[in-house]
Amino acid sequence: MRRHDRKGLLPGRVIATTRDFCTLLTGEDEPVAARIPGRLHHLKRRVGGLLPVVGDWVVFKPAGASRSAVVEEVLPRQTCLSRQAPGRRGRLVEQVIAANVDTVFVITGLDQDFNPRRIERYLALVTGSGARAVVLLNKADLCSDPEPYRLQVESFGCPVVILSAEQGTGLDALSPFMTTGDTIAMLGSSGVGKSTLINRLLGEERQQVATVSESDGKGRHTTTHRELLRLPGGVLLMDNPGMRELQLWKETASLEEAFEDIFVLARDCRFSDCRHLEEPDCSVKQAVADGRLAEERFQSFLKLQQELVRHGGH
Repeated sequence: MRRHDRKGLLPGRVIATTRDFCTLLTGEDEPVAARIPGRLHHLKRRVGGLLPVVGDWVVFKPAGASRSAVVEEVLPRQTCLSRQAPGRRGRLVEQVIAANVDTVFVITGLDQDFNPRRIERYLALVTGSGARAVVLLNKADLCSDPEPYRLQVESFGCPVVILSAEQGTGLDALSPFMTTGDTIAMLGSSGVGKSTLINRLLGEERQQVATVSESDGKGRHTTTHRELLRLPGGVLLMDNPGMRELQLWKETASLEEAFEDIFVLARDCRFSDCRHLEEPDCSVKQAVADGRLAEERFQSFLKLQQELVRHGGH
């Protein structure tokens, strides 16, 4: 018998949270509301203990005649998506976006939202978390020729799917990335069509949809909280509010997969610890000079590398 069974505790998967409560899937017909005790908040402040986030597995004490269910422990995470918490004025504070995610759909629009540098930033966050990244180029109905965009993003070393959530086209191409039992998270800016795509995958109008401003191409937040949804076919899908600010978190971000081409070039640098700045015989800088590596991609790499150094990463 497992340790938690002997204590009369049950396992649950977190599908929504507030500061003091979380909603759990337990295998029963109805989700369970469980209280997050002050003890876990105290451990978080004192020793960096885990507080439940969407996607976490926890063990909890079932509700009794006069008490609500209580979370006793957050189990170790297999994958963890984190960013530097916004608005902290230079203080290093981790904000966990999602836990135990298998695949992340990074969604961008084939309209004014398309930004290769932002995609690189998302890929650095996702690949460092242990999850698999797939880039979805949405709003294909607004783009006369999406193929150059596909080729550009594929050069970053990740799978790319072109689709139109509004028209329902291209969705079949998502099937290889949606295996029964997997958990998938969606990340992207406001207005890229996450809610429209979720409604398509759910087969119902569950998520509120908003239009995008024609003047600046920016969307409004229609998702205001993280939530884990059960799709037909046994896939769990996590929606996330659109992100206007995404600073990498030092312990879970990685540039090695997001910029694999640069790391391959770096093997031929004279110095093994070359930063690709002022060092002589730098193969990466030579590739930029030869036109084999785009200057914009190189500058994006340097910017993210310096950001991780500032945050204490590598």
